[in-house]
Amino acid sequence: MSTVVTDVSSVLCYKHSVTYTVEGVHEERHWQAANGSLLLVRGRIFGKDSEVLSWDTVASELTQLAALPDLADVSRYFSRLHGYFWVTYVSAADSLLSLFAVSDAVGMTPMWLGCGRDDEGDFLLLSPYWPLEQVPLARPNVHLQQSSPRLLHCWSAKDGLATSKPDPFYGLHEACDLESPTNATARLQEALLQAVRRCTVGEEHVGLLFSGGLDSGLLAWILTSFSSCKCSGYTVGFHMEDKNIKNKYAYPEDLSMAEVAAAEMSLPWNAHVLDLKEAEQLLLQCAPVVADLNSVKASVAMTMLSACKMAARDNLSVVLSGLGSEEAFAGYQRHVRACGAGDVATRRDRTLGLAQMWHRDLQRDWAVARLAKVEIRYPFLDADLLAIALNLPSGEFLGRSRPRGPAGAGAEAEACADGGKGALRAVARNLGAPQRVSERRKRAAQYGSRIYNALKILSNEAGKQQEDSRYHQANYVMSVPGASHSPIALLHTSGYHSIQVYCLLRSWRCQIACIIPPSDQDSDYAAAKAFAASLQLPLLRCAVRCSEGYEMAGLMAALRLAKEEFQIEAAACGHVCDLDLWGSFAAACDAVSLRAMAPEWGSCPSNQSSMRRIVHDGTALQLTKFPLSSWLGHTISSPEEADAVLDALQTICGPDATDDTDAGYVDCDFVSSPFLPCGVRDVRDKSVALVSALLQQKRLCFQSHVHGLFQVLV
Repeated sequence: MSTVVTDVSSVLCYKHSVTYTVEGVHEERHWQAANGSLLLVRGRIFGKDSEVLSWDTVASELTQLAALPDLADVSRYFSRLHGYFWVTYVSAADSLLSLFAVSDAVGMTPMWLGCGRDDEGDFLLLSPYWPLEQVPLARPNVHLQQSSPRLLHCWSAKDGLATSKPDPFYGLHEACDLESPTNATARLQEALLQAVRRCTVGEEHVGLLFSGGLDSGLLAWILTSFSSCKCSGYTVGFHMEDKNIKNKYAYPEDLSMAEVAAAEMSLPWNAHVLDLKEAEQLLLQCAPVVADLNSVKASVAMTMLSACKMAARDNLSVVLSGLGSEEAFAGYQRHVRACGAGDVATRRDRTLGLAQMWHRDLQRDWAVARLAKVEIRYPFLDADLLAIALNLPSGEFLGRSRPRGPAGAGAEAEACADGGKGALRAVARNLGAPQRVSERRKRAAQYGSRIYNALKILSNEAGKQQEDSRYHQANYVMSVPGASHSPIALLHTSGYHSIQVYCLLRSWRCQIACIIPPSDQDSDYAAAKAFAASLQLPLLRCAVRCSEGYEMAGLMAALRLAKEEFQIEAAACGHVCDLDLWGSFAAACDAVSLRAMAPEWGSCPSNQSSMRRIVHDGTALQLTKFPLSSWLGHTISSPEEADAVLDALQTICGPDATDDTDAGYVDCDFVSSPFLPCGVRDVRDKSVALVSALLQQKRLCFQSHVHGLFQVLV
């Protein structure tokens, strides 16, 4: 006989007993090993359409699966469940407990877990809440780590904690065949309508985070035109009149657009304009519960918290979000390169983005919603909707009203240039949504709401008080009580992008725990060793072979070792455009339950220098690799000089050549940086600006013979 308990907020499992808490109930509940099995859940699972399946059925089926020796069978069972859920299943054998724990594959509900030992013996603590002070059954000196949602965890006092192989997740861990759907718009439309029904089933009235853009606007249109569930939109912005503030008259775009769009759709609409004091209070509330806080996460969290509080004051318990559509439908600028590379690359890039949302977005959103005592749901992350969206050909993602077709040389320039998501815009037009919704360009929440400006003003004021001209938003955000970062390992492969990622992480005030080097037989090992030594950082004893792509077993072994020795919770790499390398790195992190980070990934369009983001705040680079030897040793210290390098490279190697290290044409050393002990090489007298000017004067002659010279060089 299996007992099912819903709305669980924490679980504490010992050798012979389980203690758990339920949301909104103060007293603890206890369960003993002799009582059969116990299924502790939160969330819902669905059958066909919006049919809510019973957790009792799951409990019955798990009773049979739990007796099987292979974790893969249980993992496959959960991977076939569609919904948003967090599950702990406890069973007894010979009065000893064993436990399975898993969440939905996207990670819409976070899972934090930690092992420990006290007077009662070994235990496992699980909760969607973080940090430890927020967990109802917290025990002292337990370190909670967020688990990858693709992993099934098995625990017993006898054997400890083990994990299954990861869920395939649309090809992240296992190759999947592309099957482009026929009648794409019709199928996508029905899947989206079904996703909205699933998110609102059983609710009479829901809230909607509403900016008036494509994602929230389309959801609002569906709810006001095709649903019996009532919906109210909530929009937040920051604005203050001060002649000393730049853009002082810039009223929040989201408020202006949302007001007009809501009126056109007859959507009940609620808005609030924050002042500086309110913005500061929101940050103080968000900072302690958002993991790996940075200025972007903080500004989004502040916007969400204010909107969710408005919904809670209206006695709403469920709020919908348009999160997920940018990744599912290629809405980011970084998708341009993938769309130009074809269907396989487009799917791979979007899958990689979706795979990182559990730690990049969803933990933040869940924690902030719980602060406001509401539940947040995501129609665009519905499993059936994603299965269709990820199989769409790249030509479906061309922007707004432009004609769609196969992606290629001409299509890449159009794809995503004005917000992308052509397939979703087609659904909006097909459903009759207002044109201002279907055609609006993308605007990130922190910018459309101007909350980001509030952070800038607060950080500038803090910098003045400390008389520090280099006091940035990262300094201010991380100075807030409770703000924290997890220890990170940096994979140093080769080139300046690995070092740039280190500088970026430092600028965000992250804690770098160790450097993971390439193989000791690789020519770049010495550079990684010297880099670690110059920063007085540990060099991991286990190196990674990466001469022709990563050797996955070795990479996973290195990540596990870094996790054991340095308690890292995330790993970062410097990849910019190589999908295979970034995909392998992300999959390896996923398999060992680490957060994967690639801060440089897609950081600039393919027609822009990847060095532009680096050469600021006194940072300068020196060319160590370039097709023309006469350029070697010259320095790059401004965005204009970075553009000159790319211009020369494309003159030599063709218009598609890029200056990132993944492409292999260009490499640099850092000769000055506020985060590095520089002085790697002597800086030559000529800068790139001078040699670029010379190139411009001789361009006609240069173009006539440089191709032949390059052939000799290579």
